[in-house]
Amino acid sequence: MSSTGSINFRQRFVIVVMDVLLLLELCLAFYIGHGDRAHLTSIFLRTYVPLAAVTVLVCRHLIKRFGRNGPVDGDGGEAAS
Repeated sequence: MSSTGSINFRQRFVIVVMDVLLLLELCLAFYIGHGDRAHLTSIFLRTYVPLAAVTVLVCRHLIKRFGRNGPVDGDGGEAAS
């Protein structure tokens, strides 16, 4: 069975952690902004967008890193043992 299109357990774990982090960041952004309703939008954008961007970029890097099947040499073939 080919695993080129599927994701492994570590990748699934990173995705679940990313989803939980994004929800927590969303809650945090609204909690910080709830005291000043006049500026809620700007507080939300200044808080949530950078946090979410960093979370997605780091998790994307981890998903790609955990997707590697093994060491690969410079010409794209499997490393000789």
